[in-house]
Parts: sequence; structure tokens; C-alpha cells
Amino acid sequence: MAIAPYITPDTLRRTAALAAPIMLVFSMYGCFRAFNRRWHAPLGYLFSFIVYWVFWCLLFPFLLLGGIRPILGLFQPFPPFIDLTWQTQILLWWPVIFPLFFVFINRIRRANGKILLVSILLGIIIGLTEEILWRGVYTRIFPNNIWLNLVYPSLMFALWHLAPLSITPNRMPGGRLSFIVYAFLLGVTYTITVYQTGSIAWCTISHIAHDTLGLGGFAYANWLVQPAKKTAYQSIEQERNIS
Repeated sequence: MAIAPYITPDTLRRTAALAAPIMLVFSMYGCFRAFNRRWHAPLGYLFSFIVYWVFWCLLFPFLLLGGIRPILGLFQPFPPFIDLTWQTQILLWWPVIFPLFFVFINRIRRANGKILLVSILLGIIIGLTEEILWRGVYTRIFPNNIWLNLVYPSLMFALWHLAPLSITPNRMPGGRLSFIVYAFLLGVTYTITVYQTGSIAWCTISHIAHDTLGLGGFAYANWLVQPAKKTAYQSIEQERNIS
């Protein structure tokens, strides 16, 4: 009688890391659809993101990596920006410049203080949590496999956005396809910077700036704008921010 080989914790960890993105995409798509049928936007939209941030981006890495210390270790080392190569600096700057010119400059005049504050808060939450999951976990578990630490997580990072896009479509040219391609390029860019800097620290800062400049607070304009001014935001709040 053959005895099944012993399955090591490392094997289980890798298997879970490979299976998680597929489960994430399908579960979050269902979550966004169900929550928005139940509570409608923006409440259902926010609840869906909270599930994504807390369960997938924080709890899953916490369990997979073995606690808070390994997660904090993802941010070390943290080299000074002036010590980074010019190639790395370009990779960190282009995700900041793009939303600055294509979103922020065009919409900042219509943003009140509450929208700006919420945009900053969302930028911090999204940038921090997503880098822990999509760059931190996969570069740590598969350090020497470019397909599993760069291509696969970047592709699934892009595809997960189909969930929120099913509720708030991308109004920019190219629709969903352009958004998915853009998100994939962001994922690849951030992963490369992880290997060039040795941690997720700088790509997290770039991601936070990127999402803050995307003015995600407009997605919650119904809560943040005075009733008399809401009509001016009706078209804006339906637009999908780059995140």
C-alpha cells in the first residue's frame, strides 16, 4: 500500500497562494453584485471593498505569511529615494504622473474638502493593502519564479478589477479592456520596483499617490456633497477612477 508523501507547510502555502487569486476574483465579483443589489451604491460598493481589504488583502497575507512581523518585513529595506537608480525612479514616477494629468487636473476644481480627504484616505488604504497582497505575498513566496511572482499576480490583480467595474464602469476610452491592461502594467511596474529596491515600501508609496490623485472620493459623492450641489456631481460619481 502506497503511502502519500508528506505535504510540507511550504507546499500548502504555495498552493494557497496560487489558488487565492482565482477565488478572489470570483468571490469579489459575486460580492459586488450581491451587495449592490442589497444596499445599492455607494454603500454596497463600500461594503464590498471592505471585504476585499480586510479579508483578502490583510487577513489572508497575515495567515499565509505567519503573522504581523513577516508583513512588516515586506517594507524593509527602505532605501532613500536619491539612492534609487534612475530606471527605478521612472518606474515609480509614471504611475503618479498619469492620474495627475488625466484625472486630478481635470477634476480637482469640482472636488470639495470632504472628497479630497476621502480620496487621500482611500489612497492610503488601497495602496497599502493591495501592495501587501499582490506584490508582498508573491515576491516573498515565489522569489525566483518570474511567472509566479510577476506575471500571474499582475494578471490577477488586473482581472480582480472586473468586480468593481461590474458596478461602476470605466468611462475612459477602451472601457474595461483598457482598464485591465492599465492595471496589469501597474502590477508589472510595481513588482519590478520591489526587486530593484528590495521591499514593497516605495511601490506602496507610489500606489498611494496614484490612487489619491485618482480622486476616488467622487465614488461617494452622494455622501460628501450637499444636496443642492449633487446634480453637478451625478455624472462624475458614475465615472470609474483609476485604482
